[in-house]
This record gives sequence, C-alpha cells and structure tokens, in this order.
Amino acid sequence: MATTTQTTALLQQPAQRPLRLLIVMGWMGILGVALLIGALNVWQIETFFNYGPIVTKFIAVVLGIVAIASFLCIWLLWSLNNNGRITAMMINFFGAGFGLLYTAQLLGLFVGVDTLAANIFSNWWLLLGFPIGYALVWLGRRFDFNATAHEWLQKIGIGIMMLTLIALILVSGWPALLVQNPSLALSQLFNPAALAALAVTALFTAAGIALMRMGSHFGETILQREAWQGWMFLLPNFITFTLFFALPLILSFYLSFTNYDAISEAEYVGLDNYVRLLSLDFQVIPQDAEPSDYLRLNHFEIGRITIGSNALVIGARDPMFWESLGRTIRYVILLLTFSILPALGLAMLLNSKIPGMKVFRAIYFIPSIAAVVGVALIWQWLYNPVIGYINYAITEVVNFLNNLFGISIVDPQIDWLTNDNVMLISVVIMAAWQVIGFNTVILLAGLQNVPKDLIEASTVDGAGPITRFRRIILPLLGPTTFFVIVTTLISGMQAFSEFYTLLGNTTSSARITVVYYLYEQGFQRFQMGFASATAWVLFAVIFAITIIQFRISRSNEAYRD
Repeated sequence: MATTTQTTALLQQPAQRPLRLLIVMGWMGILGVALLIGALNVWQIETFFNYGPIVTKFIAVVLGIVAIASFLCIWLLWSLNNNGRITAMMINFFGAGFGLLYTAQLLGLFVGVDTLAANIFSNWWLLLGFPIGYALVWLGRRFDFNATAHEWLQKIGIGIMMLTLIALILVSGWPALLVQNPSLALSQLFNPAALAALAVTALFTAAGIALMRMGSHFGETILQREAWQGWMFLLPNFITFTLFFALPLILSFYLSFTNYDAISEAEYVGLDNYVRLLSLDFQVIPQDAEPSDYLRLNHFEIGRITIGSNALVIGARDPMFWESLGRTIRYVILLLTFSILPALGLAMLLNSKIPGMKVFRAIYFIPSIAAVVGVALIWQWLYNPVIGYINYAITEVVNFLNNLFGISIVDPQIDWLTNDNVMLISVVIMAAWQVIGFNTVILLAGLQNVPKDLIEASTVDGAGPITRFRRIILPLLGPTTFFVIVTTLISGMQAFSEFYTLLGNTTSSARITVVYYLYEQGFQRFQMGFASATAWVLFAVIFAITIIQFRISRSNEAYRD
C-alpha cells in the first residue's frame, strides 16, 4: 500500500525539464524570430535572380511557415510532447544540412570539383580499397566474438578503408592547392560570412543532437525511436530531393507562366505559352487552295485529310512541337515493339533448363547499364555508310544473293544517320538493343513466378505450348508486362540522349523529339518559360497515357488477383 502511495505521488509531481531542453527551446525561439524577420525582409524584395516577385513571395511564405513551426515546437517541447520533439529535431537537422552546404559554398569547397573527379578517376584503382576493407570487416564478423580473428580482421579492414580515404584526398589535388595558396585557404577559412554560417550550422547540429538524446524525458517508446531514426537516415536524401528536384520542379511550373529568358526579369504571361504550344485550327478547304488563306493568323499546316474534292487542313501555331510530338509517339511505338517482343522471347529461352543460362542473362543485361553516350559512339561507327559494319554486312549479303541466284539486286548503301526517312529507325534499333536486356531480366523474373503446377496440369490436360503460353503464361505475366510497358514508354517519351548523341551532327528536323525541342528552346534560344511549358505538357501526356494503361490493366483478372 505504501509503495502504491509513493508511486502515485511521483506521478503527480510536475515533470522535470532539463536545462538543455530549456536552452533548446530558447534556440527555437531565436530561430523563429530570425526566420520571421527574414520572411518579412524577403517579402519586400522585388525580384530574386530575375525570376520575378512571385518567387520572393514563395520563399517568404516558406520561411514564415518554418518560423510558425518553430514557435509551435516551443509549446510542444514545454508540454513534453514527443511529436514536437521530433518536429524540432527535423527542423534543426534540416537547417544543419542546408547550413553545411552553404558553408561549403562560402569556403569554395565546390570549386574544382571537376578536377577532383578527374584526379580520382585517373587513380581509380585506389577505390578497390573500400570493397577489400569491407570484405575483411564482413569476414571478421563471421568469426566468434571472442576469437582473435574477429577483432583483427575488422581492425585491418577499417584501417584499409581509412588509408584509402586518405590516399584519395591526397590524389584529389586539394591538399596541394592549400599548400600552394595558404593565404587563399586562410582567407576563406576566416571569412566572417563563412564563420557565421559555420557557427549557425553548429547550433543547428547541437540542438538536434540534444533533442535526440532526450527521449526518456518525453516518454519515447522503442517504436517511436525506431521511426525517427529511420527518418533520420532518409534526411540526406530529403535535403538533396528538396534542393535538386522539388524546388526546381516548382520553379519550372511557375516559369511556364512567364516569358523568362534567363537574362531579363520574368514577366507573368498567363497561359500564353500553353496556347502557343497547343493551339490548333481545323479548316475544310478546296484541294488546290492555299492553306494560309483559310487558317487563323500565325497558324501553319501540319497535316491534311482528303474529303472528296475538299481537304480538312490541320493548322498549328507551333508546328515544330506537334511534329516533334508525332515523331516521339512513333519512336515510342517502335521502341515498345522492338524491345518488348524480343525481350519476351529471350526471357522464355533463358527460363529453360539449358546449361549456362546464368551467363547469358548477365551478357544480355550488360547493354542496359552502359552509358548512352558510349553506346551512341559505337553505333555511329556501325552506321557509318563507308566503313560501318552494318552496310558492309548488307553489301556482302546482296553480293552473295546476286552470285547465287544470278540476279542483280542493287546495294542500297543506306545513309543511316543522314537520311530523314531512316534516322528514326536507326535510333530505335540502338535504343531497343540497349533496353532489351533490362526488359528481359524483368520478364524472366515474372516467368519464374508463374506457378509450375498450373503448367504441369495444363500439359496433362493436353494443352500445347502455344495454348499454355496464350492461356496461362501470358495472363499471369500481366503485371510484369504492364511494368515493362510503362517504364519503356516513359523512357521513350523522354528520349533525348539517344537522338542528341547519335544524330547531333545533323541539322535535319527528323532528329527533333519533344525533349530535344525543349532543349533547343530553353538552352539555345533561351526561352526558358516556353521550354518549361513544353516540359509540363510532356508530363501531362505521359501522365495521361500511364493512367489509361492503369485503367486497362485493372480490367485484367490476373492482374487484379
């Protein structure tokens, strides 16, 4: 009874708040005030890097929201609310990440990254120290904990990895730069702005670590600790995602409503960019009439359909966009045909019990991990009309047939990279060759998940190979096929590197896809606003096609099960 009374008295006592918690609460208050002042100052800025006033307003709103969250965290921390603690931790560690990047920028650590990468690449063999060291650590952990090998193998492995890191730093060229220019290094190190940024980063880090170690004061459970630890591991990815994907995505959407040209200040033009892209005009005119006399102003013919003595003329304000979109769709259709059907055949072959199939799986997959630029350079050589192996093989086959049957077939001598009628199929062949390996591996995984008892039962019932494939294997392969189609379609709609590297030396419009057109408008003509609108129209097209495919796939009984 006395023990119960003492426990009740302890529970009724006010919770103890350590001094470090009060310090963190003070820091959150200072942070909130600083962010609020920053938001008010940013709100008054007219433009930000010529992006226009909307960007400054957006930044100010984001700073204001973080400031309000910081103030709210103070009350939650005082209430010993664990959700408030986790929120404050995330704010501080996010701030530490951004502060670290900004400090590195002020110190000039990002200068010469290309040289650093080149130096490391020229000494690539040093990188072998990391897998060797890790292998020794892994091997040491296989021994008993009290065994001598357990300790020494781990020490040796960690030592090798540390020596590898030191060697990479030495060959990177940074130490030599600091020795050659010590005054520059000291001036950067003692730059007041850099020191201030480093101090703020340290405060963010200290506050986050302090909150991280106060779980017992907030009644944190094991599940809650595991949850925030998992989120902490994802934090670096969140920071890079925010900086290099989310924010540019939002900025691109805003710029699509402006006439931004990367030089002058962006001006809001509403839907003008989208109207210019998507505007079409349909007119029925006599066959021998001039389309420009009937189409709306600034609209040009992109196609016609004959209707008796008349013709339905289709005009567009931006004919190059529609031409590139049509070419992209044709490219995707051909790519789906030439990369999925052969991949399915290869997957069926590799799924057999023939010896050495694992080796062939790896061989077929190698092209899919090769860089597009390197692959395109090889295919440029193969497509060469004079010394290329493809035309050489065609010539040999034609000569063989002529000699064998006494006929006179003309050697076509195809200009693979300069003939407008052949350019598209040239890129399709190269792209399909590179994609087939990936699709084969995915389809092979789907085939291996088909229940063997169904195949055996159908065989016993007298079903032949074609019937088994059409009635059992293909329906059960529906989810895998759907994935392969979607991924191939999305990559095909975004095709750029293949056309740019393989056909970059030509000036023909036959090489222009939607992304290529976007690139020309944005980075050659500097019409960034119009290029952003093009990107979002392409996203809408891909999204719509994907939704349609999802709808169709749901009607598949095997997929739904």
